[in-house]
Amino acid sequence: MLSYHLKDSDSGMEVDLIDHGATVTRILTPDRQGLLADVLLGCPTPEDYLRPHPHFNCLVGRYANRITDARFQVDGILYELDANLPPHHLHGGKHGFGLRRWSSGAIDQGVRFELISPAGEGGYPGKLNVVAEYTLHGMTLGLRYSATTTQPTPISLSSHHYYNLSGIQGSAIDDHQISVNAVAFLPVSAELTQLGRIESVTNTPFDLQNTTRIGDRLGSTHEQIQPVGGFDHTFVITGQGLREAAHVMDPCSGRSLTVRTDQPSMQLYTTNTLRAQGKEGIVYQPHQGICLETQQFPDAPNQKNYPDPILRPGEIYTATTEFVFGRIND
Repeated sequence: MLSYHLKDSDSGMEVDLIDHGATVTRILTPDRQGLLADVLLGCPTPEDYLRPHPHFNCLVGRYANRITDARFQVDGILYELDANLPPHHLHGGKHGFGLRRWSSGAIDQGVRFELISPAGEGGYPGKLNVVAEYTLHGMTLGLRYSATTTQPTPISLSSHHYYNLSGIQGSAIDDHQISVNAVAFLPVSAELTQLGRIESVTNTPFDLQNTTRIGDRLGSTHEQIQPVGGFDHTFVITGQGLREAAHVMDPCSGRSLTVRTDQPSMQLYTTNTLRAQGKEGIVYQPHQGICLETQQFPDAPNQKNYPDPILRPGEIYTATTEFVFGRIND
């Protein structure tokens, strides 16, 4: 296993990564007093990422999130995927990119990861060549993807970071405050699969356009939140190009995180079912972290109302997300 360490000399921010799953294993960032703490939940040791875990901090693909009934059609041809979340397909399945060892190497202020996904892997058509680059500039952790294919194939790459801005010794994220740049979200079934609708956030707990304490929404009786125990939903990010998707701040530590992306949507997951052995002997509990996963619309190959996620030969898939850390003053 290869590991990498990034450090910004001005801010003191540090980021550790490994080649398995192109995974970020640690993010040290300062609080309002300038004290550094790890804000990333994860496995106890780097070696533990080789064993089953809840997609801690890895890159997921070939298609992030769920594909209903583990099948889709492209140009009239039916493709059946492995149903690693029976009967559905999640985060690329049994051969998902978070389970793979990527080729890797250091670049200026960052790490370049490369992966070849053979045609037919997991059931997907086409040989896919993927590049992912993490860079650290100041207090901004940047992530840029590119990919090409030999056959038409759906693609949606995402990072599955688990944050707690209080630090890994912090309690639940109830007191974290969040805003999301979205006027619409995608409702889901009881199995968290897509219903194919795009709905307004107006007069619902999904209206996070103004800063909101997360804990105030987790106990909602709304039909989309109560069965799930929180948020595990896709928000349609307003605007085009690289723009703000979400802003999170922790009043206790004074840390903040702004997510910027050029992707059409973001999955907000409040770790509703999280129970796992974590760092420093901590056993993680539900709502101890928050995931902000920028991506294509889930299950888009099966949903006519969603943007087309198909990458074709001769095209280049690109995606950019920036995680901008900061400090707030009282």
